[in-house]
Amino acid sequence: MQREWRDAVATVPVLFTIALYVDYLADANALWVHGARAMAVTALVLGLAACVLGSWVWTGAAKWLSAPLGTAALLFAVFTLVTGDGVTLALLVGLIAALWLVSTVRHLRTPAGRP
Repeated sequence: MQREWRDAVATVPVLFTIALYVDYLADANALWVHGARAMAVTALVLGLAACVLGSWVWTGAAKWLSAPLGTAALLFAVFTLVTGDGVTLALLVGLIAALWLVSTVRHLRTPAGRP
């Protein structure tokens, strides 16, 4: 079981992204987010911050599971920026949460002493 401070720190931007999205859903207006495109940029920046803060060496399942999820999240972010579609925004936020969950579970299941 390999718990590090990085997992806890990476949780903060993910939870902030989810909280902003829930607030955005309430009235399409949250702090500095005044539309789907602004929410997509915010989710993308916070998701990348979580990735940088919580990333470890990419081995095994990380290559085959996290890389496609991250690529899909980036594509949904770009599509949302271009179209302003709310469905792709929801998928983007969901993928960010899924990436965080996969990464955290993988870190918890890694035996001590292994990266």
